[in-house]
Amino acid sequence: MRNLALAGVLLGVVLVASPALAWTPPPVGVPCHSSRHFKTDTLVIAGNYLGGRPVRDGVVDWKSFQACFHDVASCEQWLGRQASAYPLRPGFARCTPIRVGYTR
Repeated sequence: MRNLALAGVLLGVVLVASPALAWTPPPVGVPCHSSRHFKTDTLVIAGNYLGGRPVRDGVVDWKSFQACFHDVASCEQWLGRQASAYPLRPGFARCTPIRVGYTR
């Protein structure tokens, strides 16, 4: 009887812990390609945006987005779209140039 109770407790712990172990965070943006895709030195622009929007009664939906671009103008247009959708501060928005590629 004691072993049966112990087995029941262990089964309960496993069932409660299973959803927590299966959780994975949602994707946050389009990653920059790895440097193996570039045959020469290439300049890419990494865009980062952090902002929020009110949901209801003081609840704020905070989001962080990252994406890669081939030019600064495309990155700035993307930042503008993110800022209109998530206008609340902290409002971190930046286009950072990054040089990637092979050096032989």
